[in-house]
Amino acid sequence: MKISNAFALVMQPQKLGTKIFNRINYLYQLHIVKKPFFVAHRKWVQDKGDSTLRLAYTLNSGSVVFDIGGYKGDFANALYQQYQCPIYIFEPVSDFYQICEARFSGNTKIKCFNYGLSNTDSEIFISRDDDASSTARQTSGHLKEKIALKDMATTMENLHVHEIDLLKINIEGGEYDVLPRLIETGFIKNIRFLQIQFHDFIPNAVEMREKIRGQLASTHREQWNYPFVWESWVRL
Repeated sequence: MKISNAFALVMQPQKLGTKIFNRINYLYQLHIVKKPFFVAHRKWVQDKGDSTLRLAYTLNSGSVVFDIGGYKGDFANALYQQYQCPIYIFEPVSDFYQICEARFSGNTKIKCFNYGLSNTDSEIFISRDDDASSTARQTSGHLKEKIALKDMATTMENLHVHEIDLLKINIEGGEYDVLPRLIETGFIKNIRFLQIQFHDFIPNAVEMREKIRGQLASTHREQWNYPFVWESWVRL
């Protein structure tokens, strides 16, 4: 029997526990399919990227950070502990926003906003799936919540922010709207560092990512890259 056929027989989540199913799927994608994301993710874990690379920037107490897709504020908290710099957190999911608000309620340097950033102002439904909540991927069986998205360029003007030292983006597919908007308006030139998580579940994700990366190369240089996991760019 072919490996793929044997795999199909056992890969039935209704017959397996979720954790077992996810583990088998991970090993299959990593060792058999050798899907780039899984290969890159394994390397990321081995390199302990979450506790090293993601926080290793030349920032100081006056640096301005935009955390787009703040979730529960873990990244913002770790970054603040290291640099004590102003951080703007954008989190459209109400529960996660409230967690951030409570977490940083006594910190005047960290501001939380209950909306997401995109290429235009809109209201849209998001599929609630913990840290994988997405407007681009509607997951069956998960609650949906109407959220507000605001144009990135207009938001910057309204907040009187003209320079960003670090822009972190993890918005489950929304990066394919935000980054082109920054590039077309020219504001991309006002960002020193970009930390981006591209997602591969979007149709034509590989092609769109490569196009954006090609455009970024005009203003920024890649520092490190774990495809579809995390990558970092610094302004030329």
